[in-house]
Amino acid sequence: MKKIFSVLTLTLLALVLVACGSNKQSSKQLSSMPKIEGFTYYGDIPKDPQKIASLSSTYTGYLLKLGFDPVAVTSYDAKNPVLKDKVKSAKVLMPDDLESIAKTKPDLIVVDADDKNVKELAKIAPTIAIKYGKNDYLAIHSNFGKIFGKEKEADNWIKDWKSKTAKIGQDLRGKLGQETTFTVAGLFEKEIYLFGNNWGRGGEVIYQALGFDAPQKVKDQVFKPGYLAVTQETVGDYIGDYVLVAAENEETGSSLYESDIWKAIPAVQKGHVLKVDANAFYFNDPLTLEYELDVIQKGLEKIQ
Repeated sequence: MKKIFSVLTLTLLALVLVACGSNKQSSKQLSSMPKIEGFTYYGDIPKDPQKIASLSSTYTGYLLKLGFDPVAVTSYDAKNPVLKDKVKSAKVLMPDDLESIAKTKPDLIVVDADDKNVKELAKIAPTIAIKYGKNDYLAIHSNFGKIFGKEKEADNWIKDWKSKTAKIGQDLRGKLGQETTFTVAGLFEKEIYLFGNNWGRGGEVIYQALGFDAPQKVKDQVFKPGYLAVTQETVGDYIGDYVLVAAENEETGSSLYESDIWKAIPAVQKGHVLKVDANAFYFNDPLTLEYELDVIQKGLEKIQ
C-alpha cells in the first residue's frame, strides 16, 4: 500500500511539473506580427525578446534605440563609431556562421531578406527577414515598434526627429540658399558610388530630414534604384552645389581628390565638400542618424 501511494504521489508530482512547464511556456507573450510589406516572419516572434541575434547591421541601431541589447551583431556594427561601445558585449558574427549563432541561443534573429541563410537561421530561432529599401527609415522604426509593442517609444522618437530636423533644415537652407542642391557620394578602393535619399551615407538626413534638393540628373538616375556607380570622368556631371563624400579613410579617395577632373568641379573649387566617416554613414538607424545630423550641421556651418 505504501509503495502504491508513493507511485501515485510521484505520478501526481510529475503531472504538476508538466502543467507548470506548459503554463510557463504558454505565458511567453508573442508578437501580433503585423503584416508589413518587406517583413517576413518565420516561427512565433516573441514580443519581448531577450536574446536577439542582429545579423543585418542595418537594423541593430533600431533595436538598441527601442531598448534591446543584441547577443550577436555583425562586424559592421562593431566598426560603427556610434554603436561599437553599445554592442561590445555581443558576439561579432556573420549570418553564415550558423554554429556560432546557435551557441548564443537567440530567441529571435533579425536578418536581411536577401541573405542566403535565412531558412537555415529560421531553424535556430524565430526569424524576422527584412527586405532593404521596401520601407524608409521612419517606417522601419515604426514597424519595429508595432512588432514589439513599443509603438509609443517609436512614435515619440519620430515626432522629435521631425521637429528637430525641420528647424535645423530651415536654418541651414536659409544660410546656404533654398535652392541649394546636394550630391551624396561614397568612395571605395576603386569605385565611386552616388546614393539617393534612402540608401544610407547621409541621404536620409540631407534629402528627407533637412529638405535639400538634388541635381535633376541625380533624381532621375539615382533616387529610384538607390545608388549608381560612376567613373572619375563622369562624376562631375552629378555634383550639385555641395557634395557629401563618405569614405572609410582619407586614402580611399586619394586618387579622386588628386585628379584634375575632381579639382575642376565648381563645388570642389568653392570648398563645398563635406567628408564624413563611412563607418558611421553607411547606416540609417535612429542612433546613427542623430550622429550624422550633428556632423552634417556642424560641417556645413563650418564650410559656410
